[in-house]
Amino acid sequence: MRNALLATLVVVISLMGYQQATSQPPTNRHESMERSASATYEHLATAIIAIEATEDELVKSILLGYNAAAQNHLRAAVADEKGRRGHLEAAATAIADIANEGDKSIQAIRQRLAKAGHTHNTDATTKQDYLFISGKEKKALLELAHRAGQLGAEAKTAEIHAVQEALAAQFDKAIAPQ
Repeated sequence: MRNALLATLVVVISLMGYQQATSQPPTNRHESMERSASATYEHLATAIIAIEATEDELVKSILLGYNAAAQNHLRAAVADEKGRRGHLEAAATAIADIANEGDKSIQAIRQRLAKAGHTHNTDATTKQDYLFISGKEKKALLELAHRAGQLGAEAKTAEIHAVQEALAAQFDKAIAPQ
């Protein structure tokens, strides 16, 4: 789908450049071609930047969704003693999805983009590509996910609240503008 979008954008931008070049009286043919190529390339750069910004916001919204799910399950774990273990396990899964910047389906898409050369930030230690969650943050979030999953049915409210607070702090730090 992204390739189709890019192909469509290239065609539209090329037509816009052509239209701009033909709508102005050329002083000479060479100057008109240069102006057209420059205008087309400028439109393409603008489109690429907009697509990358859109991807950033999409991934951020996905992470916000996982965070909301984790926090909801943690709140439910406090209120629902019988279902506590299930809620804690679901919270652990959502926290792990934050750490990995997506579940398996999202990770597959990110891997496909990386294979095509589309990268973002590279963690200096792990050499992994990421948008928001660095290697250090990923490690801390995975530890928190493990901690949440290990609490079990007998978990005390204070332990669950500690996970909630740790998640809120780590998540806010990870998605803060840099």
